[in-house]
Amino acid sequence: MHLSPSAVSSPGKVLLAGGYLVLDKAYSGLVFALSSRIHVTSGPLLGHPEGTILIESPQFKCAHWVYQISKNLDGAGVIVARVEHEKSSENTFVETTIRYCLNYLAMTQRDVPYFFPSTKITIRADNDYYSQPNSATPLTRFNKLGVPIFEAHKTGLGSSAALVTSLTACLLSTYSKDGAPLDLSSEKVLKLVHNLAQASHCAAQGKIGSGFDVAAAVFGSCVYHRFSPALLEPLRSTEEAEHDPNHFAPKITAIALSNWDYLIKKTKVPPGLRILMGDVNCGSSTPGMVRHVLAWRKEKEQVANALWNLIEEQNQGMINLLMELSFTAGEEQEDYVTALHTLAVTKGPFTAVQGSGNVVIQVLRQLRNKILSARKILREMGEAAGVPIEPPSQTKLLDYLSDECPGVIGGVVPGAGGYDAIALLVADNEDVINGIKEQLKDYKFEGEQGGGQGKVEVLEAREEHVGLRTEDMAQYELL
Repeated sequence: MHLSPSAVSSPGKVLLAGGYLVLDKAYSGLVFALSSRIHVTSGPLLGHPEGTILIESPQFKCAHWVYQISKNLDGAGVIVARVEHEKSSENTFVETTIRYCLNYLAMTQRDVPYFFPSTKITIRADNDYYSQPNSATPLTRFNKLGVPIFEAHKTGLGSSAALVTSLTACLLSTYSKDGAPLDLSSEKVLKLVHNLAQASHCAAQGKIGSGFDVAAAVFGSCVYHRFSPALLEPLRSTEEAEHDPNHFAPKITAIALSNWDYLIKKTKVPPGLRILMGDVNCGSSTPGMVRHVLAWRKEKEQVANALWNLIEEQNQGMINLLMELSFTAGEEQEDYVTALHTLAVTKGPFTAVQGSGNVVIQVLRQLRNKILSARKILREMGEAAGVPIEPPSQTKLLDYLSDECPGVIGGVVPGAGGYDAIALLVADNEDVINGIKEQLKDYKFEGEQGGGQGKVEVLEAREEHVGLRTEDMAQYELL
C-alpha cells in the first residue's frame, strides 16, 4: 500500500434555520459552511514499526494519540489498537474514524499486498473554533491554547464534524490504491467521504444525529434533508467494530458504498450580505435539549407538528427570499446596490426608509419578518417543551442588535439554541461590522441562572460556501 502525503481541510457550519426540524427527514435545514476550517495533514513516520499511526494536535496539551494497525488473521478487516503513551488521552472521534476508514480500505484493497505504512498525522484548528485568551498582540494562526482539548471552550462551529470529515478524507488520500491524491472534485469521492464520515461521527457521538454538520463539512453550504437513520442500524454494535472486524469490515464497506437518501441543494448567502458569528463566552449549551424536545413532540404530537409546520413555512420563506435576492443582484444591480447601502445605514425594520418602491428593500423587510416569525414560534416551542431554545437573555441580545445596529437584517440562536452563540445576517460592510463590535464592547450578557455576566465576542468566521478541499502542504511547513 502506498503512502501519499496529503493535506485537506473542511469547514465549520452554522445552522441558520431548521434547528430540531432537521432531525426529521420531512423537514429542511439551512446550513452555511464557514471560513474556519479543520486542517489535517499526513506524512511518513520514521523510526516506528510498520502499521503505526501517530496523530497529534499541537494546539493542545496531551493531544497525542498512537495506534497500531494489524491484519485480522481470522478473516477480513484490520485490528486498531490504541498504544498507551504518557502524552496521550482518549479521543473517541479520532479512534473511531481510523477504525472505520482503515477497515473500509482493507476491504477495498484486498488485491494489494497488506500493510499500512507508518504515518504521522497532524490536526490543526483555525482559531475561531475555540474561545481565545485576551492578547495585546495578534494571535498566531492555529494559536496554541496550552490546555487539554477537553478543557478548551468550543464556540459551536462544528469542530467534531469537521475533524472527522477532514481525517476521513486525509486517510483515504494517504492510503489511496494508486498513490494519487483524492479527487475532491469528484461527486463519487465526496459521497464516499460523506458516508464514511457520517458513520464514524454518529458512532463516536453514540447516536445517529441528523448529519447536517458533516454534510456541510463535505459539500459546503446547502439546504439539507437528512438520511434515514435505518441506514446505520447495522453498525449500532460498537463491540463488533472494536473486537470483531471479520463482521464489521464488510458492513462498513457496504454502507460506505451504498446510495444514501439524503438530499442536498447547494445554496449561498446573496452578494453584499454575510453571516456574522458571535461567541457568548459565559454561555453554555444545555445538555439534553434535543432529547427533551423530541420527547415532548412524541407526547404532544398534534400540537408539536402544527408548530413544526409553521416553523418550516417560515424557514422555506427565508430560503426562497435569499434565492430571490441572489437573482435580483444580477438582474437589478443598481436597485440592489442602493438597497444594500440603505440597509447599511438604517437601524431596525427599515419602515421609515425612503424609496420603499425599491423591490430589494421590500424583500429585505420580508426576510427580516420571516426571521422574527421563526424565532417567535421557536420560543413558543421551547416554552411548551420546557427547553431554553431562545432564552430571554438571547432574545434581549438579538433584539438589541437588530434594532440598534445599522445593517442587521436579523439574527438567530443557531442550531439547537441555548446560551452559547448567535448568528447574524448583515450587510457585508466594514462600518456595519465595526458598529456591531462597538455596540457589544460594553454589553453585559446574562448567562444561565447562577452563570454570571459575560461578553459576546465577534468571530472572524464568515460564510464560505466550499466544503471539503485539498490544501497546499507548504503553508504548514513553517508552523
